Amino acid sequence: MKKIISILLALGAVLFVVASCSNDDLKYDSYTVKSLDYQLNGAPWNLNVGISTRPLFIYKDDGNYFANYSSLYPFSLESGKYKLVASDVPEQMIPMPVNLNELIVPQPALANQHVNLSDAVPYASPFEEPVTLNIITRTGTLRLKSSDITADKSYTTIKTTVSVKRSGYKVSDGTYVKEDMFVTRSKATANGGINYTDDFVLFQTGEEANNVRVKIECLDQNMQVVKTKELEGTFPIEGSKVTDVSFLLNEL
Repeated sequence: MKKIISILLALGAVLFVVASCSNDDLKYDSYTVKSLDYQLNGAPWNLNVGISTRPLFIYKDDGNYFANYSSLYPFSLESGKYKLVASDVPEQMIPMPVNLNELIVPQPALANQHVNLSDAVPYASPFEEPVTLNIITRTGTLRLKSSDITADKSYTTIKTTVSVKRSGYKVSDGTYVKEDMFVTRSKATANGGINYTDDFVLFQTGEEANNVRVKIECLDQNMQVVKTKELEGTFPIEGSKVTDVSFLLNEL
């Protein structure tokens, strides 16, 4: 009799587990995500096979971080609402998982890294509608070039300061943080400014009020300012484009 009771209890436990799993399946349906396409500035983009980069970031509808996936392999998501963000340089754009609503990518301090991110795209189960994640370059390049043919040996270093109006990019709504900041870089010159050139990667300016200004200081070997030149006017920065600025450095 005891043996029969034990068997019945075991069967009951098994049935309870099966029923629980069935209820969970009903409550937490999962779907395989198949319909994601990636673009880079409007052109088709695919991660090269064998690369370990994971360009896709997934957030819950409330902005909480959920997962970071490769674009090479299919994956499943539980039933629900999500937001998707993609980047071809994810390690640089989102180095640590935070709530999407708090995610701000700063203007790179060294002005040497493009900001490439898609919009935050809503995505809801059963994930049957195709979704395109267009990774957009939110930065452009300011290329400074001296056109001097006569050297000035009184200085050995060129210090350039670019004044910008946008200090960060808010991923959740695709807006920019409006804040004055300075990006500064120094570059040695052995020929008195001839052939000086430098590239600054900056957030696109959008409207004229956000255009950037440039100040150049020429320093001697003791890092003392020999002369200062502020370039006339302001300069627009367009996403994924180069703004060329030529000037005479040795004529004030």
